[in-house]
Amino acid sequence: MARRAVDTIKICFYIAKEGGCASEDAAALCSSDEGRRKMMKDLIRGAIDLHIHTSPDVVKRKCDDLELAERLLAAGMGGCLIKNHYLDTAARAKMVQKLYPQLRMEGGIALNRSVGGLNPYAIERSAQAGGHFMWFPTLEARAYFAITHKESTPEEQETYIPVCGADGELLPEAEAVLDACEAYKMIVGTGHISAKEGMKVVEGAIRRGLQPVLTHCDNPNDCYTIEEQKKAAGMGAVIEHSYFTVYHNRVTIEEIAEQIRAVGCEHVILDTDAGQLNSPYSDEGLAEFAEKLIGVGFTGDEIRRMICDNPRKLLDGEKLS
Repeated sequence: MARRAVDTIKICFYIAKEGGCASEDAAALCSSDEGRRKMMKDLIRGAIDLHIHTSPDVVKRKCDDLELAERLLAAGMGGCLIKNHYLDTAARAKMVQKLYPQLRMEGGIALNRSVGGLNPYAIERSAQAGGHFMWFPTLEARAYFAITHKESTPEEQETYIPVCGADGELLPEAEAVLDACEAYKMIVGTGHISAKEGMKVVEGAIRRGLQPVLTHCDNPNDCYTIEEQKKAAGMGAVIEHSYFTVYHNRVTIEEIAEQIRAVGCEHVILDTDAGQLNSPYSDEGLAEFAEKLIGVGFTGDEIRRMICDNPRKLLDGEKLS
C-alpha cells in the first residue's frame, strides 16, 4: 500500500476517535485537503511554537513580528518564542505581547559574535528586558562553522566560538555564561554547538538548577544520538524537535518518531524553526508536523502534550514530567 494511503487511513482513524464522529464521516473529512487542514488546525489550537525566526533581521524572513502574531491569533495558537541569531529579541517580544495580550510572546538572546559571544553581560541585559531564553552560539559556533564550511582554514575557524576547551570541559567563559543564566533563571538552549559540547552544557546547567534544552537535536549539523538524548533527558533536559529538518529533507519523519519514542513524549517539545522564505509559516508548519506524526502512529493527546502542555510548562518553570 502506498505511503500516502497508509497515512490517510491513520489520520481518518484519528479524526474518528478524537472528533467523535463516525468512520464514514471521518473518511469524508480525510478525502479533502480542506477537511484535513481543519482537523489539524483544531489539533494545534493553543500551541506555543518555541522556535521562530522573524524580521527585522539581517536576512529576509517570511514575515515580521506583527504578521506572525496575526497568524498565530487566526490559527488559535497560544504564542511563540521569537529567535534571532544576531539580535536580542526580548524587547521585541515584550512589545508584541503588549499589542497582542491574548498571546504569549517570548524572546531571548543567542550568543553569537554580534553580542560579544560568550558574554554574561549580554545575558544580564536580555533578562532585565524580559528575556527568558539564552542559546549558546548558533551560526557562529566553531563546531557548526567547521561542519558547514568544510573548505574553511583553521585560521578562519579560530574566529568562531568554542564552548569547550581541548580537554573537553566547558571553558571558563561558558561557565560564566551559565552563572549569569543562574542569576536570572534563564532557560538554556544548546544552540548549534557540537553534541559533545551540548552534553557538557546540560551537565553545567543541571548543576545550577537551570533548565537546559537540546536545540533541534535531530539536525544533522549538530545531531545528538538517541543515547545522548536519553541521557540528557534523564538528567532533566528538554528535547526539541523542529519541523525544519523534516520539511527540508534533512531527516525523515520516521527518524523523528524513533527518537521521540526512545526518549518519551513527556521530555519533548515540538516546534517549527520557521521563518525562512522557502519554509511554511509557523501555523502551517506545525499543522503539517502534527499530520505527519499522526501518520506514523502518534495520538492527538501525545502531540498536544508536545506542542501545548510541555512548552507552557517549560515557560512556567514547571517540570515536564
